Amino acid sequence: MPMPAIASDRLVDLHNDLTHYDTLISAELREFLRGNPVNRSRLIVDSELEEALRSFKAEMPGEVECRRDLLRYKRRIDDVVRELLRMLDDRKPPRR
Repeated sequence: MPMPAIASDRLVDLHNDLTHYDTLISAELREFLRGNPVNRSRLIVDSELEEALRSFKAEMPGEVECRRDLLRYKRRIDDVVRELLRMLDDRKPPRR
């Protein structure tokens, strides 16, 4: 998602936080798809990031649209977290 040419440092930080969240969740999803153990403690919906995105005060129209896109993308990641947790709960325990 494109960042405004002149974005505030705070918006850049929020973008970086969202990128970290996405990377963390995608790594756990990849392990799940490979049949490897998943670290459930890392699979949490980041409510602090949601609140930070919601409370960000945009100073220009480009930042308003970027903030909106970041929130939309974060909610998609949250959906993946919830679905992955559901699939983990539905998965049969491994045989010993």
